[in-house]
Amino acid sequence: MIKKLRLRFIIAALLSILFVLSATIAAININNYIKTENENTSAIREIIDREHYKTESMFTGGYMGGIGGNPMQPGQPQQPNDYSNNVTNREHYFIVVYNEDATVRYSNFGHIFTINEEDGTAMAQKFFESGKSSKKEGNLRYHQEVKVVYAPGSAIYTFPPIVSTYVVCLDAQDRMHSFDNFLISSLVIAAIAYTALAGLIIISSHFIFKTSEESYRKQKAFVTNASHELKTPLTIISTDLELIKMDHGDNEWIDSIDDQVRRLTIMTKQLVTLSKLDESDLKNFPFTNLSLSKIANESVSSFLPLYEKNDYKFNSDIDEDIEIKGNNNLINELFYIFMDNANKYATPKGEIGLSIKKDNKNKIKVTFYNDIEDYEIDVNQMFERFYRSPNSNKKEGSGIGLSIAKEIIDLHKGKVKTSLKDNKIYFEITF
Repeated sequence: MIKKLRLRFIIAALLSILFVLSATIAAININNYIKTENENTSAIREIIDREHYKTESMFTGGYMGGIGGNPMQPGQPQQPNDYSNNVTNREHYFIVVYNEDATVRYSNFGHIFTINEEDGTAMAQKFFESGKSSKKEGNLRYHQEVKVVYAPGSAIYTFPPIVSTYVVCLDAQDRMHSFDNFLISSLVIAAIAYTALAGLIIISSHFIFKTSEESYRKQKAFVTNASHELKTPLTIISTDLELIKMDHGDNEWIDSIDDQVRRLTIMTKQLVTLSKLDESDLKNFPFTNLSLSKIANESVSSFLPLYEKNDYKFNSDIDEDIEIKGNNNLINELFYIFMDNANKYATPKGEIGLSIKKDNKNKIKVTFYNDIEDYEIDVNQMFERFYRSPNSNKKEGSGIGLSIAKEIIDLHKGKVKTSLKDNKIYFEITF
């Protein structure tokens, strides 16, 4: 059990670290990606502003607001600031300017060397016709924007405005390459950090659970030794009771002692079995091919007289020729535990049932069920050791039978699910 607890601790710690580390790396890289795309967008806008200023100055004869002799009109381009930090000297791009009638007014392919003018014009035309404002295609970032300039021809500006559509294609390979390098580096560093933390957790868990493991080992040794030591006096008491019965006959006192000896004997055997199951060592319980149908039918035959005596209605639906690989003694014990549990806790004159089926996925479904009284049962704790519902304390039992059943199921790589429905309790086991 300590080994399982240690394994769960390691898994929980590693999953927690993995979640936090993954979330952190993801957040950092998402933020970096957003920053990179914002830089691309800023570069495109600066390119459009500079090209707009240059081209409109060219086509309006240099009469620009703040530069020519006429005052600036609304919509006229302003001279971009900071010429010393000219983006056109740092970015790789091409630009195509379209007139209002969709004819090419101006193009500039002098800042890109991976795309020729013919291909670039076709790419710009396709994007221009799509009507989209922006598009990403690999490392290329497309953007189109409409600019309006009022061309001064007289003091009252009677000429119609010049409407131009600027289509820019920015090659963001350098920025995206930097982003990819950062992403790879962060993942490598995270993997190294995670591996180092995993090693530290595994090593430290050994020391953390060392004391608990030693205490549990001593406790298990005590249970095993005590169980073995109890066998001798219980056997002697049982033999003496038989002799007393022969001499004096049965009476309520002898029957009471006999019942208690029987309960102690069963509990002793259960404690020994539980102690061995805790080790999860298959050497203690060799596996062979078993007929589950045969074991089930034998269990039914042994309990059926008891059920009839207690006026229980028993339903059996067991498919034939169902086999399983397991330990014969443990599988027999498993059926005994559930059928005995039903006998103890079923509603008087209630219904008890056993069903064994194989589904189309070749999985074996074993279902035990019985009517129950209105007990305050917590199905999530039923397989905990020594758990007993508040109203079941009047019944005979030690509270470790179902925990043994759970260990047997786990040892056979099975799963068990408990549910309450229509005043019945269901134990559904899947192998």
